[in-house]
Amino acid sequence: MARTANVLIVDDNPSIRQTVEAIVRAAGMKPTVADSGEAALETLRTAPVDIVLLDVQMPGMSGLEVLKIARERHPDVGILMLSVLKDLPVVVEAMRLGAVDYVTKDFSPPELSARLQKTLEGIKDKKELAWLRSEVAERGARPFIFGKSQKLKAVVEVADKIAGTPVTVLIQGESGTGKEVLARYLHSRSDRKAGPFVAVNLANLESGLAESTLFGHERGAFTGATRLQYGKFELASGGTLFLDELAELRLDLQAKLLRALQEREIERVGGGRPIAVDVRIVCATNRDLQREVDAGRFRDDLFWRLKVVPLMLPPLRERREDVPDLAQHFLDRFCALHGKAQKTLSPSALGILENHRWPGNVRELENTMERAVLLSSGATIDEGDLPLELTVAAGYSSAAEREPTLQAALHAFERGYLRKMLAVYGGRKKECAEALGIGYSTLKAKLKQLGIGPGEFGPDEGPDE
Repeated sequence: MARTANVLIVDDNPSIRQTVEAIVRAAGMKPTVADSGEAALETLRTAPVDIVLLDVQMPGMSGLEVLKIARERHPDVGILMLSVLKDLPVVVEAMRLGAVDYVTKDFSPPELSARLQKTLEGIKDKKELAWLRSEVAERGARPFIFGKSQKLKAVVEVADKIAGTPVTVLIQGESGTGKEVLARYLHSRSDRKAGPFVAVNLANLESGLAESTLFGHERGAFTGATRLQYGKFELASGGTLFLDELAELRLDLQAKLLRALQEREIERVGGGRPIAVDVRIVCATNRDLQREVDAGRFRDDLFWRLKVVPLMLPPLRERREDVPDLAQHFLDRFCALHGKAQKTLSPSALGILENHRWPGNVRELENTMERAVLLSSGATIDEGDLPLELTVAAGYSSAAEREPTLQAALHAFERGYLRKMLAVYGGRKKECAEALGIGYSTLKAKLKQLGIGPGEFGPDEGPDE
């Protein structure tokens, strides 16, 4: 629930204070009053205040004097000046000293209420901007991805050493390990960080448009080329060009990429002159490029040109100690994104996440956490909030592995799986059987075979259908 805004009304006239106090209350805000500048400064020092409505002319300390001191001591407070007359020099001076608005005392209640709301929104926007700036600064100062495993630290250490150099980088790793995130990290640590970061997924480029997309084209270069088109190389000038799924690039375009790397120049489609490009290249692939070279699908000269500084991102299953930090990071991010209260993981849910093999790597974990945020109702993510395939695999594979024979292992797995499914459906066997794609009688027979008695999940639900 949002906190009620606190408004300090400063005026030596009791009638004005009373009128403004009623308007503030009607606007859903909490009023506090002060009859002098000195009393106002004391209230600001001792109580929370969001907005000050400050009379310009008061005996003793004037409104402008209070404004100057208050602005120095309390820069986050929004201050509106109140005056009988709109004296232009006074208005200019008030704005110079930091007032956010100037209101004459012939205001109507709707007008003053609207100005209060506008001031409150401005304060909120200012705070959100400050938060975003601090968040960006914090993200820039911390590792590109959460984790404390030695394998991850080793990658980050190498990335830090080469980030400030112009060397071409090849990032390898399975899908979902964070190759683009690492590329952005390199860019943010380079002397090109003020320039653009342009990412291209080569697997998504249409074959006929790949060359034009990368290198651009001249007007009239082909049917439909009605104007000059800059390619990704030129758009990334002064910054970093990230080429993802590199192994998908055609052999003829691999030759042009090699020339761009060696000569630092390109030619647009339909162009007759070389164009110098100032760009740092970072490439990524989830394939074994040496095997692609051996199979004739990738140029060996380009491979060796790219492999000056290779970075290998380990799969998540090889750095399970990073799962808790990553999972909580994604929880925090998606709770904020979807307007949910902050959530944490229960020990049992965390154990399941740590033991999962994560074939989709960090991306799979990210998607799992977003699903948990959207579907869970409490402040704690429990194992029931995780996808069934995770809980089944984590909860019952270990039991199966302890059995000496294949048949016994299969029975152990089935027993755990059926118990889990019955729990999901609250013991309603007919619904459970329908979800499993089997008949009700088949489920009852299976439960009897596996030693799951009727007492565990309630009696049968009538005759077979």
